[in-house]
Amino acid sequence: MNVELNALRARYGRMLVTLFWAHVPVIGLAALWVGSMSPFTAMALAGGLAALYHLLWRLRRTRPVTRNIAAVALVGEPALFLLVFEGHAWQMDMHMYFYAVLALNLAWFDRSALIMSAAAITVHHLVLFYLLPNAVFSTDGDVARVLLHGAIVAFQTAVLVWVSDKVVQSFDRIGKMSDEIVAKSAALEERTREAEEANRTKSMFLANMSHEIRTPINAILGFCHLVQRTTLEPRQREHVSRISTAGGVLLRLINDLLDFSKNEAGALTLEARPFDLRSAMSCQVQMVADTMAARRLTLRQEIDERLPEMLVGDELRLNQVLLNLLSNATKFSEDGEIVLTARLVERQDDQARVEISVSDCGIGMTPDQVGRLFTPFTQADSSTTRRFGGTGLGLAICKQIVQQMDGWIRAESVPGQGSRFTFSLCLGIGQVDAAEAILPCSAIRALRILIADDSPIALKMLEAIFARWQIRVILAPSGRAALDMVQAADQRGHPYDLVILDWKMPDLDGLQTLRALRRVGLRRMPATMVMTAHGVDAVMAEAGGETIDLFLAKPINARNLLDALKQLPGLAERHVPEVAPDLPAAPVLPEAMRGQRVLLVEDNPINQEIAVALLGDAGLLVDCAENGLVACRMVEAGAAGYAAVLMDMQMPEMDGLTATRQIRLTHTAEALPIIALTAHAYDDERRACMQAGMCDHVTKPVDPARLIAVLARHMRIVPTAAAPAPRAEGVGAADLPDHLPPFDIPAALARVNGKRPLLRRLILSFAEGNRDAVAQIAQLIADGRRQDAHRAAHTLKGVAASLELPRIAALAGQIEAFLQADDTTDIDALLAQLSGPLAAAIAAADSLTAGAGTPHAAASPPTPAGDSARIAQLRGHLRDQVRRRSMAARASFDALAEALQLDRMAIDDHPVRRALLRLDYAAADALLNRPHPDTGQPGI
Repeated sequence: MNVELNALRARYGRMLVTLFWAHVPVIGLAALWVGSMSPFTAMALAGGLAALYHLLWRLRRTRPVTRNIAAVALVGEPALFLLVFEGHAWQMDMHMYFYAVLALNLAWFDRSALIMSAAAITVHHLVLFYLLPNAVFSTDGDVARVLLHGAIVAFQTAVLVWVSDKVVQSFDRIGKMSDEIVAKSAALEERTREAEEANRTKSMFLANMSHEIRTPINAILGFCHLVQRTTLEPRQREHVSRISTAGGVLLRLINDLLDFSKNEAGALTLEARPFDLRSAMSCQVQMVADTMAARRLTLRQEIDERLPEMLVGDELRLNQVLLNLLSNATKFSEDGEIVLTARLVERQDDQARVEISVSDCGIGMTPDQVGRLFTPFTQADSSTTRRFGGTGLGLAICKQIVQQMDGWIRAESVPGQGSRFTFSLCLGIGQVDAAEAILPCSAIRALRILIADDSPIALKMLEAIFARWQIRVILAPSGRAALDMVQAADQRGHPYDLVILDWKMPDLDGLQTLRALRRVGLRRMPATMVMTAHGVDAVMAEAGGETIDLFLAKPINARNLLDALKQLPGLAERHVPEVAPDLPAAPVLPEAMRGQRVLLVEDNPINQEIAVALLGDAGLLVDCAENGLVACRMVEAGAAGYAAVLMDMQMPEMDGLTATRQIRLTHTAEALPIIALTAHAYDDERRACMQAGMCDHVTKPVDPARLIAVLARHMRIVPTAAAPAPRAEGVGAADLPDHLPPFDIPAALARVNGKRPLLRRLILSFAEGNRDAVAQIAQLIADGRRQDAHRAAHTLKGVAASLELPRIAALAGQIEAFLQADDTTDIDALLAQLSGPLAAAIAAADSLTAGAGTPHAAASPPTPAGDSARIAQLRGHLRDQVRRRSMAARASFDALAEALQLDRMAIDDHPVRRALLRLDYAAADALLNRPHPDTGQPGI
């Protein structure tokens, strides 16, 4: 039976309980007023009816027996009123109440209850007519009148039964419809879940298959590239070229499928990193520059000057959208102009809405074709695929990416006149760190530079980059023009310092131009840089034994161009007087926070030394732990009462997250703040830090101001000694030059608060620790120890970034990413690329010690008798600091060495001091406890 109908019956049944009991006082008052019956008798009769129904309701609720007895009992109420009003003028009016209660019983929606109620009325009239005639009709009562009343009751009952049946049927239909709707909804939800699961399965299958297919495709393309470098017959070369071209098309198709399936599966995540929008646009334009030139297209760029220099977002995905639109514009246009614009729409606090558009002069589209553009696997019309190729996925992927970036994309087009694609993005506004700014040194700014490229678009891009550096360059549209211009400048006595040549140019290509320059007998041969989009190996293979100073891979942006320029031979000798930029004052903590002791957990000695220097300058005492396991033990020892812990993320034995969870078992965040030192700024890594119990994070390479600001925000104050005075750095055997390519000395100095001796030591330590880094990583991979190789690449990346070696940091980061993804396809090539910049950095570091004399032996002279007590005290203090892994052990060692009257060279070369410089506290402790050969006592 229908649930709603039963609910109505239940509400009516509860209402009858109240109605029955309400009759008791009303009938008593009526009997008192009329006087024909004792009020107590009347109330007793009414109370009996009420009690009977109430008891039945409590026991049986809405069951048929309750409904039938309630219908009869309810008829008893007007029967009592007839007895009470016997002989009264209102007696006949009481008959109307019979019809009322009969209608009231309709609420049971039960024909049996209505029939029982009607039967009770009829029986009541007939029986009382013969037993107590005046109890029914006061006067003129006869059988005919009783039968008339019975007929009226029967008619009313028939109508009520008809209505009741109709209502019950309606409720039954509604109940059936509801059941059907619920069943269909459940079936629909199940089918929806099955469809979503099938879609996810399909998308994940596509994603996995795309990855699986890409590996052999990359191998095919790689071997095609290698075969093309060998001696081939013309027909063989043509076949290999076609294989390579077809493989490239297939790879692009697979990449599109991979991106689309990732979006469909919800697996495409966006990163938030600072990037230069102008450089990003320049790189994508260069990707299509050759095709534009071949199709006789020119490019006009309109970039809003109000656009922030640095934005925060997913540069890779933005480039993907931009390249797709530029490629489409180039593909569908010929003999005309393509316009690329970028403008700032709105700026609020740290957010900027940027609008970018690409306009072409191509074939155009109808409104109907525009409406289908962003549908997957759809193009403007069926002939488009045959004429121009493509999957129809590019714009659908662009729309998905843009929408994930809180933006939109739309197209406007006129057939035969061209199209305009516009997309809007919401990006963060990044801060330009002085240490990370892409600015050349004065030696580079003083160069006279000539650039030769047959692509006007590429020339404009390069000219724009140099213009931002306030460097004026001379442009040549071909290799022959460059040759003439170099000769003319040399004859005038104003030769060029650097000639940048594109490899592939008509008439004279880059290598032919270079050979011609060497043949013409210039008085001063300029340095040369060759730009190529075909790989350095291909250029070197064709160059044979020709010397080329620098290579620059396309697409070119400001960062990789500057990195290449820093490798220019003889740049360090080109000393150009310039006003050294004032380094910002070392950030310090508030007076109340100085003198606190913090624990630095970092496995890399160079990163340790940088952090200790920054923290010491801020007024802090620092203890060090080389991994999370040691840090947990030091925290549990509790003797130092640390005000904060600075925790690296990736360390051997126990990583930062595990160590933090361990510490949080006994120390709350309020009792001991833990701050993450992480090489990544990814949202998921930040969330992992917070979930583990860390309070904040600082990204590497560490910015001094950011580090001290975070500490000031979270560090608790522990009662301790007065803050130590900052210790002046001693000057090493040789000072640090202002220029030491590939190290960016000014930027690196900013990271160590301007401490030149410290930076010099760090550079030397970098060279000492990474001479065999490439071979070690390769060997670890060959031995199957990929986790150790990943950690080594991660460490190299972090150290290189701290010492401002961007090329090494970038390559090490790529190796780390490939190892993390368990993909070693391109590792060998990346290691080969890394070896060159790393060798250059090590050679530069070695130049700092060139010509240094042989160090003296680290022998200890006899101890001065008068200072024995002080020396013993200094020795004990040094041992205590070494056991606590305190960076203050270096100062204590220097004080002890001076008390022992060691000369400067002996101090610098002492094995204990060298161990402390490497932060190898275990070795230092062992040396301190080793008996001295002269005295037989432990220590120095």
